Amino acid sequence: MPSISQSTSSGVLASIDCRSEEAFLAGHKAGAISIPAPELFARMHELPMRSEPLALWVDASTQAQAQAFLTDKGYRIIQTMLWTETLAQQLALNNQLETGAARTYLWQPAPLIEHFVKDIMPRYQIQAGQGLDIGCGAGRDLVYLAKHGWQMTGIDHLSGALQRTQDLAVHNQVTVTTLQIDLETADNPLANLPAHSFDLIYGVRYLHRPLFPAMQKLLQSKGVFLYQTFMEGCELLGGPRNPKFLLKQGELASLFHPATILVDDIIYLNDGRPMSAFIALMPDSVQPHIPSLWLI
Repeated sequence: MPSISQSTSSGVLASIDCRSEEAFLAGHKAGAISIPAPELFARMHELPMRSEPLALWVDASTQAQAQAFLTDKGYRIIQTMLWTETLAQQLALNNQLETGAARTYLWQPAPLIEHFVKDIMPRYQIQAGQGLDIGCGAGRDLVYLAKHGWQMTGIDHLSGALQRTQDLAVHNQVTVTTLQIDLETADNPLANLPAHSFDLIYGVRYLHRPLFPAMQKLLQSKGVFLYQTFMEGCELLGGPRNPKFLLKQGELASLFHPATILVDDIIYLNDGRPMSAFIALMPDSVQPHIPSLWLI
């Protein structure tokens, strides 16, 4: 299995255009994304990792705000370009001027989600279908899957998180469904969803064990269950410390027997905390994958 890393640095500066959306649509540096300076705080989930150096594209009204905010958040700004008509003409002459919506993004999904799309789906000939994100947060994983053909539904109890998810979907030209549900106050908060209606169900950095039986019932035959969350051992390295938020080694394989286990590994954050990397195919079409060890 190929190594998985959360760093996508390619030696090319991550370009963020902090002018207004209207100005961006009228013309921008090829490869740049649009996050107007006043929206930076609300759209931090669209920024790259702090280790990625930035190039900013600004005008006189946005330069100070953008530079101050990103510097304060720990980003390293290598280049700041003040947008002028002359600059636009130079970009056009070099075939570096684009118009319309951004054609790229700088944020990243969870490593296991990316591995699933790029490696597991083609290896086991898994076709995109209906997907469910349990505890979707700001929606990066859900939107990433939608960009790769999945028809995605995301659940969270926070209306603000669901709004960020919808905004991220709009910025990335995909459509997703969001549901505001408190997943921890009812015997089966997923009861209103039709049984066997999803081809993929997953959770990332979220654990509420009473949901597992309900999630199994929602999966179609040959549906995929994917989970990446904190494991026992994190309590020794900063948290979470509560056992109810920490998976035990082998716990998911036992719970989802007799599903075919495609991945059952432990991966590690940069600070050493262990996380699950678990992908299972509900009975029964492919041979199990031999586990390996990843470092992220």
